[in-house]
Amino acid sequence: MKDNGSTKYDLLIERLCETFGALYQGVTIDKNWLCERFGIAERTAYRDLARLAHVLDEVSNGRFKLTANLLPSLHMGHLAEFANFAGVAHLFPHHDGQSLRKRMNNADNIAIHGASSRENQQYGDLMNSLDKAMTDRTEVTCFYRGKSRRLQPYRLINHYGLWYLAAVEQGRLKSFELARIAQFAATQIAFEPDASIIEELDTTSGIRFGKRTDVTLHVSAHAATFVTRRPLFPAQRLLKEHEDGSITIATAISDQNTLFRWLRYWLPDIRIVAPATLSTAFMKDLQARCEPTTSEQPQDA
Repeated sequence: MKDNGSTKYDLLIERLCETFGALYQGVTIDKNWLCERFGIAERTAYRDLARLAHVLDEVSNGRFKLTANLLPSLHMGHLAEFANFAGVAHLFPHHDGQSLRKRMNNADNIAIHGASSRENQQYGDLMNSLDKAMTDRTEVTCFYRGKSRRLQPYRLINHYGLWYLAAVEQGRLKSFELARIAQFAATQIAFEPDASIIEELDTTSGIRFGKRTDVTLHVSAHAATFVTRRPLFPAQRLLKEHEDGSITIATAISDQNTLFRWLRYWLPDIRIVAPATLSTAFMKDLQARCEPTTSEQPQDA
């Protein structure tokens, strides 16, 4: 039978081994992490940190990672980082590296149908050049849609599987599809990043930029289920749930044509409540599209 001293040291060894395993997978630890993970007192946690001090690097006040020369080139922590970077972490109930690795081990049990994309290998050099220009904050030139452009590049955006460059041209933030960029050239002309541009990029979903208009929409009970389970509109928020199951939502748009395309798709389940001018514009646009062209007009007998 083991005595108390032997049991105590066995627990210490198990605790340190588990801690080192977490560190090896890229986890950052501190005294709180140790206390919560193992149910130990702060004094014991400090002693454990002292025991591991020779293999730890302090990354911030009281927080530690495994020293760089002991970290593997690729670990489960990187897997979680990539899931966040690619915007797919939210697909899974748990998206820490270990949980994602477990899902991948059972890949035959899961199918993910996301946005499709063209083959992007041909844009590798362009993306590398743009990445350098964005890091260095230097302007670039290119030929786009029949016109020479001088751009201040800010960000690369993947929107529904296609890559776009968010850049400022003549004071306006615009999006440029990489597939349409030709005659690209970097310059040595530096520019000062605009904080308002960065804020707009951080708060805008999609590739439509500019002044946004607040819009109120009524959604039928039939469509409410689809609209609430996954937001369909930028900055979508629920305003009211009605007794018949329908809802009223708000959104903010910078391009009315994009909104009109969605409304035509969801007719007659979603309609504009306000502003009235936008509702009128949509009805006129819809009517114009429904009118027959000259070639479709009936001929006199």
